[in-house]
Amino acid sequence: MTTPIPQNFVQNIAKQLGVTDAELKTVFMALDGQSTATIAKKLGISDIAVRKRLGEVYKKFQIGGNGPGKLSELRHQLLFSYHAEQGASDFSPGGKGSFFKMPLLSEGVASVGAGFPSDRFANANGRRQQDWGQAPDVAVFYGRSEELTALNQWIVSDNCRLVALLGLAGSGKTTLSVQLAKQIQHEFDFVIWRSLRSTPTPSEFLDSLIQLFYNPKKPDVPLVAPSKKIDLNDKISRLIEHLRKQRCLLIVDDFEAVLKPEELAGHYREGCEGYRDLIVRLCEVNHHSCLVLVSSEEPAELALLAGEKVRSFKPAISSEIAREIFQEKGLSARDREWEILLSRYGGNLLALKIVATTINDFFDGNVVNFLEATALFIEEHISNLLAQQFDRMSNSEQEIVCWLAIAQSPISLATLREKMLVNSSLSDLLKNLDSLSRRSLIEKINNDGKETLFMLQPLIVQYVSERLVEQIRSEVLETVNTQGIERMHLLKTHNFIQSIAQQKAGKKASRSILESVKNRLQVLFLKTTGFEEPLNILTKIVSDLEGKSMLEVGYAKENLAQIIAEIQC
Repeated sequence: MTTPIPQNFVQNIAKQLGVTDAELKTVFMALDGQSTATIAKKLGISDIAVRKRLGEVYKKFQIGGNGPGKLSELRHQLLFSYHAEQGASDFSPGGKGSFFKMPLLSEGVASVGAGFPSDRFANANGRRQQDWGQAPDVAVFYGRSEELTALNQWIVSDNCRLVALLGLAGSGKTTLSVQLAKQIQHEFDFVIWRSLRSTPTPSEFLDSLIQLFYNPKKPDVPLVAPSKKIDLNDKISRLIEHLRKQRCLLIVDDFEAVLKPEELAGHYREGCEGYRDLIVRLCEVNHHSCLVLVSSEEPAELALLAGEKVRSFKPAISSEIAREIFQEKGLSARDREWEILLSRYGGNLLALKIVATTINDFFDGNVVNFLEATALFIEEHISNLLAQQFDRMSNSEQEIVCWLAIAQSPISLATLREKMLVNSSLSDLLKNLDSLSRRSLIEKINNDGKETLFMLQPLIVQYVSERLVEQIRSEVLETVNTQGIERMHLLKTHNFIQSIAQQKAGKKASRSILESVKNRLQVLFLKTTGFEEPLNILTKIVSDLEGKSMLEVGYAKENLAQIIAEIQC
């Protein structure tokens, strides 16, 4: 049950903020749970007039945003102020001395435009508080000076409420956020680091944050007695009130853990939907703190919230950082070798660190020998990270990613639609491409203003190509064993054959996959049955497929014929 707030207490605060008698009478009725229609009828005014009065009250209490949450925000502002004046004994098991007493709203809430005096951010003992949680120790940091300057400007000078650091796993987001927090920590009264890797519920997450403000030295002390239940909306309001009273830098890493896999990007797992409400309110309501959200997947609502106070940033590919990583290992490379390395691994700094170690350990520090010996090298740890990323995609996204991996060069929307066996609507295709972009898996390229081209991140191309090779190999063996295509999937749905008229780059890309398939099949056939029997079976199947429609067999005939030709070369 909500704690009642005496009317004279509300009246005193409202008068300090310039609320008129008519507005006060209207807001009392709204706080009592009466609808705008009921209030309008009782006061003899229109619905519009009621909403206008309430809107004026929200402005005077500096409550922004849209929707029904504003009345709840007002209620909780009043509740916080009331308990602050009373010593807040209901909110802290330790009594008056165990938490930071909050000033009245008129003393402690300022608008973003007005600016906050520095003493408004001081906590109870005048010292800054930091809780770094499981933040990694960044002993060495390379480059990114321009990015750090821009982020510093956004957070400290522009007072952004939310800054999202987005990018593929291994791109350096977390390291960048740690370095950023170190550089600007003196600007904040609280610096709090949290990871969502263990997928805490929104309620648990908010409890852990709010407790830091009440009693940072005893984070396990409950906020309220077990018999008192506080809903999620209340907890978000409490957190926002703290973010107004103190200037806080909150870094939340691994945000993708609370997002739902196997669907389009950015939607929440069951039970985690409250994080959406948290983000929306932190972005819309006036406060002078900042949430830095670190994720390999962009929440869907960020695109709608983006603006002056909400911004996103993706760490760029940096040859400077790559060179420094190699120099630290005592490695050097020429410009051409750097081009190849960056084309294979893009801006994935984790992959480059592993590659540098591999060159040292197995190639005696010779970069050229490594590049010649390993056209496709993805270490197991990187492979696992990419597998997690791939498995989070919906089936339709995986379909598109496979086509882009086959092309291995930028292709247009029209070309992609033409190649896909199942012709999805343009709307669905655009939704899937947008989702892949929010996962940081694809890049968009402007083709001299003619049309937008799409391509995969280099490391994703390599990883998906490897998956394709292994799946094709398995399907060919299954086809030989069953002497039919009933269990075939990939060879039906994807065309691995490039016509002579197609671009040279496309032809080479597709043949590289089939050549890898051929190499694996040749090794296997040499060790087992030999070539004659499986080739005869495959040749017969291709013959049986003559005259079959595309709807029946897809690309099976063309793909099998090309594989036979590759093996016979």
